Formats: sequence, C-alpha cells, structure tokens
Amino acid sequence: MLPYEPPTNRAGERQLALTRASREILQRRLGDVVRICAAHSPAAAAAFEREVGEAHDELLSTHSDDDFGQASELTASRLTLMGDDDLELDIRMRSLGGRLREVGGRALSRCQSRYLTLLGWSAINEGDEPLGPEVICLGLWALCREAARGLEEALTLLDRIEQRLLQQLPLIYGEIDDFLASQGVDAAPAERRQKADTGMATAPPPRNTASNGGTSSSALQEIIRQRTAGTPTAGSAPLTGDGSPQAGSPTLDTAALVMLNHLLARLAALEARTPAADPLAAHAANSSAPRSQDLDLPAGRPEAIVIDTMALIFDAIFESDELPDAIRAALGSLQIPMLKVAIIDPALLADEAHPARVLLNRLGHAALGLARSAPSSHPLCERLSRLAVTARTALGRQPVDLDAPLADLAELIDERERTIRVAAEPYVQMVRTHDNRRYASQLASTWLRTSLARTRSADIAAFLETYWLQVMISAAAGESPHGERWQRHSRTADDLIWSVLPKQGPDERKRLAGMASSLLRRIGEGLDEIGVATAERKPFLDRLFDLQTAALRNQPAATPATAETPAAPSANTFANRLADGTGNGSQLLASDGRQVRYLGNTVGERTAQKAAAASWQVGEWLRFSLPDAGPLCGLCCWQDPAGATVLLFNPDWSWAVATHRSVVARQMATGEARIVSRIGLFDAAAERALRRLSGG
Repeated sequence: MLPYEPPTNRAGERQLALTRASREILQRRLGDVVRICAAHSPAAAAAFEREVGEAHDELLSTHSDDDFGQASELTASRLTLMGDDDLELDIRMRSLGGRLREVGGRALSRCQSRYLTLLGWSAINEGDEPLGPEVICLGLWALCREAARGLEEALTLLDRIEQRLLQQLPLIYGEIDDFLASQGVDAAPAERRQKADTGMATAPPPRNTASNGGTSSSALQEIIRQRTAGTPTAGSAPLTGDGSPQAGSPTLDTAALVMLNHLLARLAALEARTPAADPLAAHAANSSAPRSQDLDLPAGRPEAIVIDTMALIFDAIFESDELPDAIRAALGSLQIPMLKVAIIDPALLADEAHPARVLLNRLGHAALGLARSAPSSHPLCERLSRLAVTARTALGRQPVDLDAPLADLAELIDERERTIRVAAEPYVQMVRTHDNRRYASQLASTWLRTSLARTRSADIAAFLETYWLQVMISAAAGESPHGERWQRHSRTADDLIWSVLPKQGPDERKRLAGMASSLLRRIGEGLDEIGVATAERKPFLDRLFDLQTAALRNQPAATPATAETPAAPSANTFANRLADGTGNGSQLLASDGRQVRYLGNTVGERTAQKAAAASWQVGEWLRFSLPDAGPLCGLCCWQDPAGATVLLFNPDWSWAVATHRSVVARQMATGEARIVSRIGLFDAAAERALRRLSGG
C-alpha cells in the first residue's frame, strides 16, 4: 500500500506530492529503526523524524544547479559552535555518514536520479541529496541532543543504531525507488557517474559558470548586427555538396554569390597549403589568423565582420600560455575550416551549443593538465592531433556532421579522467591515513587538556604531555575514541593521576597498594606501543615510586616547580607540540616512494565551514598555485566525507596535492585559482574578442 497517493497530475502539485510521499517513507522507515534503539525516549525519535523531514525540505527548496555544497552550509546552520565533546561526536557522525553512503550505493543513486527527473534538475552534488546520508546524520544529531545526557551516552546510542541502519537503509532506498518508478518517474541520464570500485562521484559536464558563453555569444551577435547594419549574410543560402552556395538562391544576388564563391575558394586555397596530416606545419601557417583585408573583402560586409571576429577569437586562443605547442598546432589546423563554417553558418557565433563550438571547447577540456612544455610525442598530444585531423575532415563536408569526433572526444575525456582517479588512489589513502591521525590528535589534545586540569603534579603532567599523549593518539588512530584501547589507556591515565594524590584513609592506601603493580604493567604496555626504550622510561618510573610513597604517607604529591622538578606544561605548550600532528600548515607526506604536498587549514572553524561549501567537486580541473611553485593544474580526485580536504592530482606530476578547501577558496577570491574545466576554450576566447571589439 503506497504511503501517499498523489491527488493531481498538475506538474507543480505532482512534484510536491511525490517528494512529500518519498520523504514520508524515509521518515517513517528510519523512525522505526530509531524507536527500537531509543525506546526509552519517544520524544527523541520524534525529534529525529522531524529533523530528517525539515532537512529534506530545506535542500529541496534551496537547490540551485549553479550552487553546490548546500549540505555543508545546512549542517553548519543547524549545529552550534562545537565544544570538545561535540568535536568527538562530529567525527563519529562523519564516519557513520560515510558508511551509510557506501551501503546506500546504487539504491541511493537510483532514488536521486529519479529526483533529478521529477524536479527538472540538471545535476545534484554528492552531499546535497535531499534523501542522502547527510540528512540522516542531521536527524541523528537531533536524536543525540534529545536522548543523550553526555558524550558517552550519545556514542553508545549511535553504536546501537548503526548496525540496524546499515541493514535497513538499502531496503528503505529501494522502497522509495519502487514508489517513484510506479508513479512513472524515470531515472535521469547519468549526470553523476559512480565509480564502481571506489564509489567516487564525478563531476557533471562542464558548465560555463566562469566564462558565461551564452552572454558573450549574444553580445557578439549584437555587435555583428550593428556593424553590418542589418545586411543579410550568406548563412541562409543553401549549399551544394562541396560547400559552395547554390546558384539561383533567392537570398543572394549575383554579385554576392560571386563574392561568396570567391571567398570560399580563397579559404580553400589557404587551407590546402598545409596538409591535414601535419598539424605542426598547420600551426606555423595559421598562427596569424586571416583577416578580411587579406581576402580583399569589402569593409562592412557580414562575411568580413565574421572573419575578423573569428580572427580575434583564434588570436586569443593562441595567446594562451597554458596550451602546449602540439595542441596549438592541432587547433591551428582547424582554424580555416572553422572560419568557413562561421561564414556559412553565423549561428556558430550566436549559439554556445553549436557543434563546431563544442568541438573546440572539448579539445581544450581534453588538454587540461598538460604542461606547457609537453612535446608532440606525448601520448595525449598525439591522440588529440589525430582527433583534430578527423574533425578537420568532418568540417569540410556538407552537411557538417561532428557527431563522431564529438563522441570520440567525450570518450577520451571520460577515459583519461577515470584513469587519473585510479592512479590517485594510493595518494588518497595516504591523505586518509594522515587525516585520521590528525583527527586523533585533536581528540587526544582534548583529552590531555582535561587530564592536566585534574593533576597537581608537575611530574605527572609532564609525563602525560610527553609520552601518554602519543599513546592516546595511537589508540584513537588505530581504533576510535570509543574503542577498547582508548578506554584502557584513558583509565590508566586516570589511575596514574589518582595514585599520586595524598591518601586520606586505609581504604585508599589499600587500593593503591593493590593497583601499583598492575598500573606499572599498563604504563609499560602503553609505552611499548609507541616504542619508548626501557632506559628512557626508567627516570619517570623511579620518580613515580617516590610520588606514590609520599601519597601513602599522606604527603603532598607534588611541590612547586624547581630547577630539578619540571613545570606543569601550559595549554600553549602542548598545543604547539601538536601543531604538526594536527595537520595545520604545509607538510610533505611520504610513503612507498610517493609524496603528497599537504596544505592544512589555517583559518577559523566558521571560515572552514564556509570554504567546505565551495562549489567545485570531484571530477573537475583546478588551476592553482603552491607557495614554492608556479601555477599548477590538477584534477580533483577525492574529497573527505566532510568536504573539507580535497586531493588534486596530475599524472605528469611526481606527487599529489592535498589541501583544505579554504586554501583554494582564498586563491579563487584573489584570482590566483580557477575551475578551468568550467571554462570553455572557445567561450573564453570569444569573451576576450568581445572585449577587444568593444574597445575594452
């Protein structure tokens, strides 16, 4: 029985009804799981369902095809500034969210694909799905706030819920998918392609958010119209098989027909001077684009304006300092064929989706990441040169059919970027390991701060900071903050602090005498885990014996610091020692001959949350800078579940770059970084041509 029967077929009401019904399935089925695990608190289960529904609706209402990272903003808006306990709970929640996404798998993808169709969206970013794990995690936050009185209760509650969620979530998504299918909602074409072996989502086809090709196209068309004073172009004339205008065309007078035939013949002669099989020679011959005056065209003719405009566009392409010579050569071989198309079909300058225009944009996209010095023998340069030869042949036929070269370019782009992401996997694992230890260091620093506040002994405080902090980091990185090792080592530290406090009565002295040997054994086990030599630990153990002896005699466990007694470390002291371990600042990660240049976050928490919502995503190319290097161009191959750290890779590098989004966000704000996969080669050149035509 369907949970909700849509009452209307009108588009807007039907969308609302179906999304509401899908939301109710999600709320009710998840609520069933939560009520079993939190039976003592019906109010908490209700808060969970309410939060899931509100988050779902908010992501629906704020969606924009041009804005990504909304889930990060939504999370930041719903959670207050975190305290120490919340930091640990947040890390646990992020980990759970990642596992929920993995187990959701294809069922989640199908649901979201049907949502794209139902709502008419062109794309949806991983993390912004109204039915996604991030929405569930927001519900779990509400549950923990309502049902748990502290961190330990919250972690225990999540442990109880997790296994049931992992078991039930694919079934819940399957039910939603079946419901939408039964209502005739088809799956959308794959905008987000799922990588089978890693689950990484790739970016949708490039959107011209940076170059705004549609705006430049309409502006170019308007300038041409103004300069030609409305004189008709040859573009409306029917063509013969060889591309020349048909005689007797009512749209052309005799003089215009003769001129156009003469023009096309001149262009054909120019094109014939350089064989298509020699693109490097083509580049040399065409590096200076022909102007109307070179072809003896009367000033003011539409064809003359089109030729001069196309010349400016190709000049702008060749001026780019980002293209290797071999790619310039491939583009140069297409210059005159493109010019002939523009004369015959002026829509090339007016329509950003024109196949010939898309051809140049895809050639530019396929070359992203190539070094300026890449030789013509580079495998990618060779392949693109061959594709340019095929495209040149297609441009010379009538009617022009670019379906085959466009499909070949799309396949090349997809294959190359998929290969790069696979090659980046070892570097991704290095960053995951590093980030895991960084989070462990943050948790351990919180633990240390709490422990130092409870001890009055400078010796114990120094030991905790120097040695036991590393034991706790190792425990958190190896398991989790609620794992057995963490709990055991935390209890050992608690017992150590208590053992040197003055003992007021026989029961306390008896307890200390009974635990002394086991405490020494547990301390030894922890120090063994971090590789502390016997000789190095002996001075502290000798001092510990003296402190415990004094405690048994009800004497003070510590005296004010002297030259012989170490002072208790301050918060700034251990914060500075943790600076490298927490991953802030630049670092070089190395493993098995591989290196990752890691740029950590150096901004505040609120700024970091805002940067995490930045709009680039996995599968997009970024041009950016490193402090000790010039401009680089790399593919975004991975981002952590929280969306804060991204990994950029280029197979021509001997390393990878991992950086906090805030680092790149600052560069974007100053113009040092760009999402170059969203900038079409032809579109960007057309904008520069437009500025020159407008006197800018």
